[in-house]
This record gives sequence, C-alpha cells and structure tokens, in this order.
Amino acid sequence: MSYDARFGSFARFILVGSNIILDIVVLTIVIEFIHMFTKFLRAKKNPNIYVSSGDTVTRERTTPGRVSRALLVFSALAILGFWPLAAVVLFQGNLLGLAICLFVMGISQGPFLAGYAFARADRKQWWRWLILVTTGMGILVFMLVDAVNLDIDGFFELLILGTMGPAIGHTMITTVVGPLIFGRVLCGWGCWRAVVLERLPVGRGSGRRNGVWVWMPLVGVAVSFAAAVLFVFVPKSQSGGAHGYIGSNSFWPVAAGVAVYYVASIALALVLHDQRAFCKYLCPAGFIMRWTSRPAVFHVSAHAEACNECEACTDVCPMDIPVAERARMGARISNGDCILCQRCVEVCPVGALKTSFRR
Repeated sequence: MSYDARFGSFARFILVGSNIILDIVVLTIVIEFIHMFTKFLRAKKNPNIYVSSGDTVTRERTTPGRVSRALLVFSALAILGFWPLAAVVLFQGNLLGLAICLFVMGISQGPFLAGYAFARADRKQWWRWLILVTTGMGILVFMLVDAVNLDIDGFFELLILGTMGPAIGHTMITTVVGPLIFGRVLCGWGCWRAVVLERLPVGRGSGRRNGVWVWMPLVGVAVSFAAAVLFVFVPKSQSGGAHGYIGSNSFWPVAAGVAVYYVASIALALVLHDQRAFCKYLCPAGFIMRWTSRPAVFHVSAHAEACNECEACTDVCPMDIPVAERARMGARISNGDCILCQRCVEVCPVGALKTSFRR
C-alpha cells in the first residue's frame, strides 16, 4: 500500500486542523501585540506600575525591559532556515509530516521567539507556552503523519535493528549531545507532553519525593526498552523510522506509544498533584538528560550578593530545585533538573538570576 493511500486522508485532516489552529494563533498574536504595545505606552507615561512576573505577583516598579538581541538574531535565522527547508522537503521528498514540522518550527522559533524577546515580564510565560505548543505539536505531527517514533523506545528499536533513522538523530541532538550545550531546553520549550501537562489544574507539587521515586526513572527506561523489543519482533510494528523503510512504518504503534505517554504522564500528574511529575520520576529521556545537561554551557546562574532571600524563585520552580539556596551560594542553578523555563529569572525582584552561555 502506498504512502499516499495510507496517510492521505489523515494528512489532509492534519493540514486542515493546522490551518485552523494557525489562524487562531495569528489572531491571538495580533491581539497580544496590541496588548503589549498599549502596555508599553502606559509604561512610558507612568513607569511606576505594578506587573505580574511569572506565576506570582511581584510588587515592584518596572520599566520596559531590555530586548535580547541574541533572541532576535536567532529568530531571523530560524525563519531563514526552517521555512526554505520545509519547502524543499515538501516538494523534493515524501515526508509531509516533516515538512509541516519544519514549517511550524519556523513559526515557533521565528516570530513567536521574537514575541518572547519583546514581551514584558508578566507576558513572557504566555509566549513561552505558545512556543512550547507549536514546537511540541510540530514534532508530534511529524511522528504521526510520517509514522516515525522519535522517543527513546524508537531510539532503542533502531539500535537493536542495527540501522539508522530519524529516532537516532533526534535522540542524539535533543537528549545526548544538545543538552551538553543547551541543557534541557527541549523539556521547557518543546515537549509535546508538557503542552498538556502545564495546563492541568493540579499545581506543581510540594517538593521532590524520595524513596522509591528516586529509582522510578529507571523503570521508565526499562519499559521503553521492552517496548522497543516488542516493536522489533512483532511483525509489521516497526516505528523507529529506520533508513530505507520510513514510508512503510506502521502508524498504529506510533499512535499507541503517544497515547501511552499521555496517559502515563497525565495520570501521574493527577495522582501526585504535580504537573511535572512525569518529568521528574518516570520520563526516560529526562533521566538521560539529567546527566547530559549537567555541564551545559547555557544555564541559569546567580549573583549571590544581589539575592535578598525572598524565596520567590524556589516557589515558582516546577522541578522543585532549591533555587534560592543555590543562588545564595552563587552556585549553578542548572543541576541537571532545570528545564530553563525562566520562571525563576522572571520572578526575581532584584535581578539576581540570569541565563547565559558563560561557564
């Protein structure tokens, strides 16, 4: 059965849905820019206004923040890179899902990241979540439309088969090599599971759990490996996207894997009343990145002398990192668990925290 015959109707559904979502997003962005512009004008007239920073309200006077030139340059490069590449893949290849993913990545890392750069502190988390949604959904569309499993079980599957494929490249870039430089940026800005988890009405938990929970990530790795073995030895269930048969993979194993990940992550969040419980205790990729991201060049650091010990940064951290304690010691905040969501940086009333590429 041909690729078009198997995925044609599903791909059309994805395209129509993507167009509707994109229209809504564009309208939302226009409204958001109008909102930002009006607040900018108000701030110019009266700089002594109060704003909400991150998830708590910081009663501090503020003026329009400095726009990051690095983010704007990266945004421009993302548009120039992702959109032409998406066109090439669409017209020269047979990977509709990948083309959609690249186009959406151009949107998230282009205009949306620029929106984050221009946004005031009280709106930055809104823009980060918008980037998280578009990046995560772009990756998910690639997986479902092209029937490619990009998760750790797909990586294990290809290792067992002794071949190359998209899951190998994706895992090496996002889980092994990439975190050495950029830390766990994918977890905070591009995970398709976190898109849903961050909107669950369960809060952020009451602290990191010990005991058996310390070893739970190994269970996640073991289950992923078992799933990979199943995919390899059950006929017509390959899902890792091995080189040479990417167009003949089975859609349903990939869809089933996505469903299992969503059910497990949502259930764990509801049981533990913690949005990021899956990330802390069960995610196999997160377990690997906990070690590969420790020496990351891109990280959150603190100016110890500036810290006023208000504990606001610790209160908003979704990964239960003792940010204030580390800040007072002048230590690296990114200890392998930090997902670089920037909540602590944005909520700090004295600017003691910052994100940089310095060691």
